[in-house]
Amino acid sequence: MRKWLVPDTNVRHKVFIRMLIPYLLFICMLLGIGYIVYRETIHVMEKDATENHRLVLEQSRDILERRMDEITSIGRQVAANTKVIQFMTVTDPFQGANTYSVLDTIKSLYDFKLSNNFVYNYYILFKNSDLVLTPGSSYTMDEFFSRIAVYDGGDTEKMRKNWLQTYHSRSFLPSEHMNTGNSSYQMMTYLQSLGLPGNPQAVIAVMIDQAEIRKLFQGLNLTEGGWAYILDDQGRIMSSLFGEDTGLPVRLADLKEQHGIVEQKLNNQSMIVTYTKSTTNGWTYVVGQPKVILLGKVHYIQKIIFSLTLLFLVIGVSMAYFLAYRNSKPLRALAQSLKELVGGGVKQHDVYGFISEAVSGLALSNRKLQSELELQVPLLRASYFRRLMQGQFLSTRDADVLLKHLGLGMEDEDRQYVVALIRIQGYDNGYNERLLKDLDRVRFASAELIRELVGADGFAYDVAQDQIAVLLSVYSHDANKHRENITKLMEQVCQAINLRFQIVSDCGIGGYCDRVTAISRSYEQAREALFALVRLGKDGLQWFDELPAALNDYHYPQDMEGRLMNVALAGEQEEVTRLLQALYTENFENRHLSQTVLRLFIGELWGNLIKLLRQLGMQAEDVYIQIQRIDGAEPSYETLQQHFAAIRLAYSTICQHVVEQRSSRNIELLDNIRTMLQKNFADKALCLDEAADRLRVSKVYLSQFFKDQTGINFSDYLEQLRMEHAKHLLRNSEYAIQEIADKVGYASSNTFCRAFKRLHGVSATVYQRSVEVNV
Repeated sequence: MRKWLVPDTNVRHKVFIRMLIPYLLFICMLLGIGYIVYRETIHVMEKDATENHRLVLEQSRDILERRMDEITSIGRQVAANTKVIQFMTVTDPFQGANTYSVLDTIKSLYDFKLSNNFVYNYYILFKNSDLVLTPGSSYTMDEFFSRIAVYDGGDTEKMRKNWLQTYHSRSFLPSEHMNTGNSSYQMMTYLQSLGLPGNPQAVIAVMIDQAEIRKLFQGLNLTEGGWAYILDDQGRIMSSLFGEDTGLPVRLADLKEQHGIVEQKLNNQSMIVTYTKSTTNGWTYVVGQPKVILLGKVHYIQKIIFSLTLLFLVIGVSMAYFLAYRNSKPLRALAQSLKELVGGGVKQHDVYGFISEAVSGLALSNRKLQSELELQVPLLRASYFRRLMQGQFLSTRDADVLLKHLGLGMEDEDRQYVVALIRIQGYDNGYNERLLKDLDRVRFASAELIRELVGADGFAYDVAQDQIAVLLSVYSHDANKHRENITKLMEQVCQAINLRFQIVSDCGIGGYCDRVTAISRSYEQAREALFALVRLGKDGLQWFDELPAALNDYHYPQDMEGRLMNVALAGEQEEVTRLLQALYTENFENRHLSQTVLRLFIGELWGNLIKLLRQLGMQAEDVYIQIQRIDGAEPSYETLQQHFAAIRLAYSTICQHVVEQRSSRNIELLDNIRTMLQKNFADKALCLDEAADRLRVSKVYLSQFFKDQTGINFSDYLEQLRMEHAKHLLRNSEYAIQEIADKVGYASSNTFCRAFKRLHGVSATVYQRSVEVNV
């Protein structure tokens, strides 16, 4: 007994392991790629989270600096005020004319609170007069420091001395709590001294509301332990934007660059500190937030990714185990099948080696089978050629392999292919059994003759009862030179057929193609070239690329299509006939179109016609029956002409239908207009506009329609109708002129009388009297 691989248990395990390892390696590769992507993603997200604070901080810094520049500009404007300058020398403000000087100076002060919401208020403290002026008010120095500018924990006398005796040039004081009246504010103070540096005479104090500064930094998310400070160039805290005023928690030594992001350990907590420094005044803007808060979303995504990775790993290993088992099972089954096919004689402890030896044995058997198939090569060649002509090969490799195996000698990579189509004339006037047999004989003999003449570089195939296709191959670098040789060869073939069988044959030749899968295109081109000869009633040979440019494009522009449908909807039979004749002349006579293109053209005409029928609510069943009846005939040029004739007739029917419908609607509309006028002529509001609204048509259409149908204007007809009834009342009633005018639709008797005299040459009164006299 020979020892077989299947179904040994150890071997089954080996096959399973060999199948499982690639899946596990693939999972590891995916995990590695995922880890790289994850690491880069987290890095980008962390960078975005921290960069957002820096960008908001820098934007807020720029806005604040512009505001500070505005405040500096306010100080310059006040310092340049001549009345302020003159008042600095006043020592006794309430003595004599100095009182008016106080009022005059107050009036000259502009209230900058109106144009700058950062300015809570500003004050001018005059050293000589011991007086404080502000827009609209004045205070003594003691009153100002005891009631207006009361700073928490501040030494009033020291502050007064600092403000007035020290020269301040665009100085900003850190924000402090200040009580003004009954209200408390957090204020930053801007000081600008007036006078000489050694002898200041006054000082301008601008109060800046801390709440307005904080509004600029609202874009910073500083919840849950965050803080933000503004430091001056000396490291003093000018403003505490968020957080308690318990001192600066950050180490300034770490803030070395112009701007940046650093991580510091503060109070046993990792803080992300974002800072930026001003290039104009040297101030530093610092923002800190706990790292766990700032990167909260990042940590959340990390948890999700880790969870998904674990889930993917579990599912991936499970799927790998399942796929390895499933794929190894067919392999073992294949080995068992091969064992049964090849029988004994193979000793292998490796399933792959066993399969290899078994397949080798089958290959030997295949060679024997191939030798037997060679006997059927002619049939296979015919089948192969038919598939090429019909474009059934999707893979160039498969087509080339079959081409080589069939021994056609055309499988070189540097070859190009061209198809010639030969038609045997004289058998297109109807077929009977005798003619068919004769045609078969001539076609078979002609194919053999063609094979002899074209040799190994060509192959002939019967594609129809009266047509033989010839596939020719030439080397690519000599393709253009071979054109003349191909022309001479096919002319020689046609002449040989004509002489031997005493018939007439013609030939159409397609274009070159560089792949066997494109031979079907060359075949279709040869058919179109041959059809052009048939259409024109010519004999001989025709290359596809020598056909007129319009051969493959029918004439049916979009504007003509729209016009044809519109004039048909209007019932213009004459214009429809003219347009159809123009289309026929251009496509059937001027342009040498192939049957395929003409069928597309006819199909589009039928499609437009069916749309038109549906739009008009007409039945399209007769059209479908007509199309089926014509399509049931043998496809030919005459069949296409029958289609066009049927389309002409259908359009004529549509025009007649439209004219009949329009005539019926016109009669109905005219009756409605006359009935409406007869019933409502006495309505004073009745006019062309009112009638159009009642009839639900446009004013212009009603006017034109009524004139076309009656030959008289709408307003003239209404006036005549009213006058006829007025004459009847004048003759047969005793109504006064005013009453008659009202009964026939005139707003006043004057208007009625003028109209009556204009139409009848006499006034209504004279007409009424003449009737009475005659009576």
